[in-house]
Amino acid sequence: MKDKKTYQILRILNNNTLLAKDELGNEVVLLGKGIGFNCKKREYLVGKQLQAIEKVFTLSSDANRDSILRVLTEADDETIHAIHDVIQYIEKNSDLHFTEQFLVSFIDHISFAIKRLQQGINIDNPFLFEIRTLYPEEFALALQGLKILEQKLNLEIPEDEAGFITLHLHSLRTNQSINKMNRFSALVNQLIHVIEEELAIKIDKESIDYARLVTHLRFAIERTEQNQHLGENHPLSSLLQKEYPICYNLAWKLVKIMQNTLKTEIPKAEVVYLTMHIQRILNHINEN
Repeated sequence: MKDKKTYQILRILNNNTLLAKDELGNEVVLLGKGIGFNCKKREYLVGKQLQAIEKVFTLSSDANRDSILRVLTEADDETIHAIHDVIQYIEKNSDLHFTEQFLVSFIDHISFAIKRLQQGINIDNPFLFEIRTLYPEEFALALQGLKILEQKLNLEIPEDEAGFITLHLHSLRTNQSINKMNRFSALVNQLIHVIEEELAIKIDKESIDYARLVTHLRFAIERTEQNQHLGENHPLSSLLQKEYPICYNLAWKLVKIMQNTLKTEIPKAEVVYLTMHIQRILNHINEN
């Protein structure tokens, strides 16, 4: 990163991270490979040291300052180096830009996950299939991020962790909380489970039918959250109720679950679309 500003070193957090002060007196965190090597407190960065800066985060509040310094201090140098490469890859290959607040949660999450794996503690994500289908673009970035971490740290990381990273990336993109997205993923997981249980089937999580159903559920939830409805009635409602009563009644059950979970009304037209999705899945299973 080319930067014409001046930075005075306040603290060396590790070889790849410095706490510094810019010419305006603002405290900043500087990220860059090897930027902290052979540096000394109160020195000014010059020449190649300035060229090594790849990311600058201005500490906007005491709370963020304490959080960032805690996270960067607790994580070892090798881990910070690897996570930094992941951040670079994601920003280069997407429209995502890491904010100061997001940086803290992202580094904190990944460094904690790595520590758990190094201690032999397994990572399990019960909503992996749903997350992968709900947020395919973020999931692809997360998978590449895992490959970088595995290569840099010589560590095998399960795909389940890509699911958690995906939620963080989607949180950054949509400005939604991780807790909210977890609730959505759990709701979709519950709805899929109800379908399988009621129809005594096992849905192929790799199938196009599954992807279509989960995608529809995602947008149905989002429409409900944004108070955007498909309409109360649908011309196919009576026909579907007559032709496919089992799937139609099941669709109503799913809508009731969504209403109870989201604490809001779901339009009747949603039943029609869910009926068609469920019937399509059932038809393909019976054909096979």
